Amino acid sequence: MIYLNRLNKVNESAVIDYPNQFENFFENLDTKEGTLICCHQSQGNNLTWLVYRKNDHKIRIEVRDEKNVQYSYLDLEDCFVGSEVTFKGFSDNRIIVSLTAGQDGSQDFCLEFLNHELNVRHQFPRDLAYFFTIDEESSLLVNFYTTEFYKISNHDFQIKSSQRFPVFEQDGLSNVWKINNSYGVFSTTEERWFVFHLKTLELVDEMMLDKCRGEYSGVDTLFQTSNQLIFRCYQYNEGTKEVEYMSVEKRDLESVIEKTS
Repeated sequence: MIYLNRLNKVNESAVIDYPNQFENFFENLDTKEGTLICCHQSQGNNLTWLVYRKNDHKIRIEVRDEKNVQYSYLDLEDCFVGSEVTFKGFSDNRIIVSLTAGQDGSQDFCLEFLNHELNVRHQFPRDLAYFFTIDEESSLLVNFYTTEFYKISNHDFQIKSSQRFPVFEQDGLSNVWKINNSYGVFSTTEERWFVFHLKTLELVDEMMLDKCRGEYSGVDTLFQTSNQLIFRCYQYNEGTKEVEYMSVEKRDLESVIEKTS
């Protein structure tokens, strides 16, 4: 068991007060293409990706450079009808577009902007959700329905390895995060937390926060900064749910993991 006891309380405003990087950009943006529903800025900050909803069955993906000189778009069919659309970073000229519809499933695409043209580089198998790049060579994808983890090649999108952890025999998957280039963490629907190796997809151990233990308490999600993991802890006190945010330095967590391993 990985016990975290070097935790610091964090003000809630530090967690939820994210600046809107695109506010000024959108002020003068022409939205005749449809209703703007999502945006993303590439890692190098030279491309801005936008999603417009044309109707319940169609969305438009648009990409612009910082000077609005380079511009391209394509339309995608929304097979779920009115699904939620999100972006996930992949590289400066590639982006992951995820269409999700709750219990109805999900569909992810990798789009590429090359030679002034935007195209679908790869369509992932249905319900295989892209999460993050592990390194320059690999990325992590997860199927929430089968609770299988997949490590794929960033070049040809072929599966390199897969894993299904024993905990999922009696529990479900809630979410997955990347700690650093070596470790990931996932939570279950029963609010149990586990650390795993990104290189091998092997389980390290279960993780527990000392300040969030007890019959009427738990941890339901986490947020990240470049140096910290911030857990949202809760406790029921006479029927009232009390929430506080506790942080741990990533370097401290890595040190605890190394000692556990």
